[in-house]
Amino acid sequence: MINHEQIEHHLSSIITLRELQLLVLDIPQKEVFKSAIGKRESRVALIVKWVSEDGVEGFGECSCRPDPFYSHEFVSGAIKVIKEFIFPLLAKKQTYKELLEKISKIRGWNFTKAAIEFAANDVLRRQTGVGLIEASGLAKIEKVPVGISLGMFDSVNSLENKLTDLLDSNYQRLKFKISPSYNNDKIIKYLSELEHSNISFDANGSFVPGYFEILEKYAALWYIIEQPFPPGELYLYQKYVKDHQEFRICLDEDIESYGNLVSMGLHTDEVNIKPGRVGGLFNTLRMIDYTNKHAIKTWIGGMFETGIGRAQNLQIASLLPDAKAHDLSPSSRYFKRDVVKNPITMENGFVDKSTFEKIDVDESAIEEMLVERIILK
Repeated sequence: MINHEQIEHHLSSIITLRELQLLVLDIPQKEVFKSAIGKRESRVALIVKWVSEDGVEGFGECSCRPDPFYSHEFVSGAIKVIKEFIFPLLAKKQTYKELLEKISKIRGWNFTKAAIEFAANDVLRRQTGVGLIEASGLAKIEKVPVGISLGMFDSVNSLENKLTDLLDSNYQRLKFKISPSYNNDKIIKYLSELEHSNISFDANGSFVPGYFEILEKYAALWYIIEQPFPPGELYLYQKYVKDHQEFRICLDEDIESYGNLVSMGLHTDEVNIKPGRVGGLFNTLRMIDYTNKHAIKTWIGGMFETGIGRAQNLQIASLLPDAKAHDLSPSSRYFKRDVVKNPITMENGFVDKSTFEKIDVDESAIEEMLVERIILK
């Protein structure tokens, strides 16, 4: 369990601030990714660089999309919130606890607040060797099991070709995006015959009444379905599960806060915690403490982050020894060029902690893909 005394002591650590830099990058992908939310050919990433008074740089990544289709947050909105509301709250010197209290005044905008906290924590970790994760007292596993999230395909042939390319990677989970419009019986049949020990679906909250017949085709395969219904629509879970006992659920977008977890966590099969979506590192550790105490299956999800955000999420995932797989495959799988000098690597479906414990940002890569740099002093 988490060592709360050590956490409290860490929260008294002083964090200084000379300037905050907001870096907007446009990072080309290796291939188009299609989900219920839409198609994406590149990742518009917002990186927060926290520079301490003694010149130490810490990095955090705002994992929201450039549009409000996954959540209400979007990149240009996040920039506005930081510039006009978060940065004016910050001081040249504050404790970690004071930082959390200041950013908590902003309602919502969890991805944005998480980027600020991760950057500040990264500064402390680089200065002292101890960040909030180390202060938690939780043991870290040496190798983190990871899965792969696959988009929707136009045909069985294209899906089969993609899986053939992945066979040697030994991903610990295969997760497939689904939606009401993804109603190809040949593909569903092909998915039902796959031989893999850990297969799941992700609907990104796209199923509503009127499409239950299509959802039933996927539920009947007995693979767990992540976020089948729109966030907040608890009555749909109750309505659907009442008539479909075979239905297995993993909550994702529904879990944005500790309160959401307490309210819904005991009524689901699994929980996907995205550190950005729940507001940062402190909130994530608090949730892990709860799921540990209540034996709720938990794993860490991602938002196609660069190596900066991916490494920080993997550090958290290393605290969950019982998770079968996390949605944290190396970001080099998605991008033609990453923003870290030593891209995270995977072997046989596992990422060794030596590849994500310490990251060095590649400034030349940032300059190459930089769209905008905003400096706040």
